[in-house]
Amino acid sequence: MAESKTAYDEIPYRSMPFPDTRPERLAAVAKLFGLDAPAVDRCRVLELGCAAGGNLVGTAQDYPHSRFVGVDASSRQIADGWTVVDALRLKNIQLQHLDILDIGADFGEFDYIISHGLFSWVPAKVQDRMIELCRRHLAPNGVAYISYNTFPGWHIRGIVRDMMLFRGMQFADPAARLAQSKALVEFVAKSVRSEDSPYKRLLQAELEFIGKQSDYYLHHDHLEENNRPMYFHEFARKLAVNGLQYLGEAEFATMVSTNFPPDVAETLHKLGAHDILQMEQYMDFVRCRYFRKSLICHRALRLNRVIQANVAKVFWFASRATPARPEPSLAPADVEVFRTPSGLGINCRHPLTKLALLTLGRQWPRPMKFSDLLAKSKAEAAAKKLPFDEGAAEPFLADEMLGCMAAGIVEWSLGPALFTTDIAERPTTTPLARLQAARTADITNLRGERVTLDDFHRVLLRHLDGTRDRAQLAEAMVAFLKGGGHVLRREADNTPVTDEAEMRRLLDEATGKALQNFAGLALLPRPS
Repeated sequence: MAESKTAYDEIPYRSMPFPDTRPERLAAVAKLFGLDAPAVDRCRVLELGCAAGGNLVGTAQDYPHSRFVGVDASSRQIADGWTVVDALRLKNIQLQHLDILDIGADFGEFDYIISHGLFSWVPAKVQDRMIELCRRHLAPNGVAYISYNTFPGWHIRGIVRDMMLFRGMQFADPAARLAQSKALVEFVAKSVRSEDSPYKRLLQAELEFIGKQSDYYLHHDHLEENNRPMYFHEFARKLAVNGLQYLGEAEFATMVSTNFPPDVAETLHKLGAHDILQMEQYMDFVRCRYFRKSLICHRALRLNRVIQANVAKVFWFASRATPARPEPSLAPADVEVFRTPSGLGINCRHPLTKLALLTLGRQWPRPMKFSDLLAKSKAEAAAKKLPFDEGAAEPFLADEMLGCMAAGIVEWSLGPALFTTDIAERPTTTPLARLQAARTADITNLRGERVTLDDFHRVLLRHLDGTRDRAQLAEAMVAFLKGGGHVLRREADNTPVTDEAEMRRLLDEATGKALQNFAGLALLPRPS
């Protein structure tokens, strides 16, 4: 048991959900490479470096028949996590104050082992133990997830870290240390004489990055004693000597060479042909990659590295991609660009592909299984008299969906979502969401994401316990306004509403809109 205080006891790391670590997402990526990972509704999950359980608690709530164990060396963060576990009365999760080096051989077997934001920030012997734990405690067909800082990108970021460390070591107070470290980087960036030198651009880019980060992040990412990035090939070698192998990336689109310009993709293919480890390393060189979220499995498992379109037929798909033009053309002669809010995009020409993406966009965030997506796309194409080959429609759309997966514009899963976009007569949200809404603006949804709500939405969310219909919810919001918790203003002129009849009318409308927002944010659980 770790008894001494850690830097995370003094400055806790903000504990939050990381969607890519959820077992349903790990299982979906594994399936892409031919691995049938354990069923997620009755699985065993271990998180190394769980902090206050912000990532694990939501998943434990969502999968009540699965078992979850989180370990962390910070007693303060573990204690904070237990307050949430106890408040939710969760019986399927344990948070343990435990040093990774003290985990014994009898700790048990887990279907999924996850660790986000830890591997690069611990000594080399702890890194080695983490890999060893994956070998020793991962189920035969289990999947592990480890995120870590990578070279060559961290060679650049490391320059700024070294500056910050040099300045910061002169101050004992954490706040002063961080402030002075940031000030030094800003001073150096401004002092470079050349108007447009590579060094100046580098410093300015990193200064912009630092300015966007929270203090707790910078304390632990840039000013922590340990920060050990490595090249991907070095990480892969650590896996190999422990009887493990690289499965893939949580972000599949980063593995696809065709996402580069054609000439770059061609050269990458020549350099890394028939060797995924070499290909991944070469792509890191081209991208100057900083960070990876790698999936791991046992070396004895045989993986499928030649992905066929047929695999897409087993998935459920969801997409936020929308057409660039307000009125997209469905004609096969016209190319339409579909883009996600993050900027990822794909060019579409075939009517079936366009219709499929339009369908998924309309019902976001709820996923649709491939067979239903195919049937709907075909029916719409036939109704609009758009040309398509009936006999080849299924393999064609499967191939197109695989291309969309590679481009990063669709998500895929192995089953229906845990949430619904339908609003019940008496709406309900999760116990965790109600608890969080009483404490903070950041809420964990049923996709394992953090969403931020304003005061009105937070108060309304706290009332979604399944006992109130829409009229009763509106009355609860009237009481909230009367209590001085919020000022309702007219959209037309931003003036406050004081008339009670007008207030009730506007609140009824606002409550309806807010419920629709909750549905779009995946905050309404699917009826059991």
